Amino acid sequence: MPDTGAPWNIPYVAGTDLVADWPTDNQAQAEAIADALDVAGGLVAVKHAVFAGTQTNSTASGGEFAVTDLSIAHTMADAANKLIVSAYLGAASNQADYGNVGLAVADDGTLINIGTTAGNRASVTAGGWVTGATDNRIVTMPSVTFVYEPGDTAEHTYTVRAINIDNSTQIVYVNRSRDDSDSASRPRATSGLVIQEVRV
Repeated sequence: MPDTGAPWNIPYVAGTDLVADWPTDNQAQAEAIADALDVAGGLVAVKHAVFAGTQTNSTASGGEFAVTDLSIAHTMADAANKLIVSAYLGAASNQADYGNVGLAVADDGTLINIGTTAGNRASVTAGGWVTGATDNRIVTMPSVTFVYEPGDTAEHTYTVRAINIDNSTQIVYVNRSRDDSDSASRPRATSGLVIQEVRV
C-alpha cells in the first residue's frame, strides 16, 4: 500500500491494491492515520466557563479578585503540550467611573503572562483607563489570548482575575456599569474563559 511520504507517511488505498486485501489494508490505514495524527499534533482538549451574572468587589489599589464561575481545573495529557488560554470581561467598571479595570489569568493563584513589574504600576495582561473623563456608564472590555506551558501533568486550576487599576481602593463591577439603572443604555454582559490543550 503506498503512502503520502514524509513527514507523516499516511497510507492510502491505490488503484493497484487488490480488493481482497482491503479489509487488512483498511485496518492498517486507520491505525497509521491515527499514529500520524498523534505525531503531527492537534487539539487534545477544550474546556470553557461563562459567567452571566454580575459581581461587585471592594478591591485595594492594584489588587485583584477571582471572577465568579470563571475557574477551570485541567491536567495536561503530556507535559510537552501547550495551552491556548482565552479570557474576557464583557463589561467591567469601577466606583471611580473611569472604567480602569485590568484582566489576568491565574494558575493556582499566581498571575501568569502579566506585564513586568515597574514601580507602582499595575501588572495586568490587558486593561487600562478607558477615558480621561468620568462617567458612571463607562465600561472596559479587556480580552486576552496567549500560549502557556504548565510543563507538567499535575492538575492546575486556571482562574480569571479582575484587577483594580487605581491609586485607591475601589468598588469594581463585573458584567455591568457602575450606574446599573434600568435603561437600554446600561449594559449587562457575560465574561468567559476558554483553555485549549494542543499537542506540539
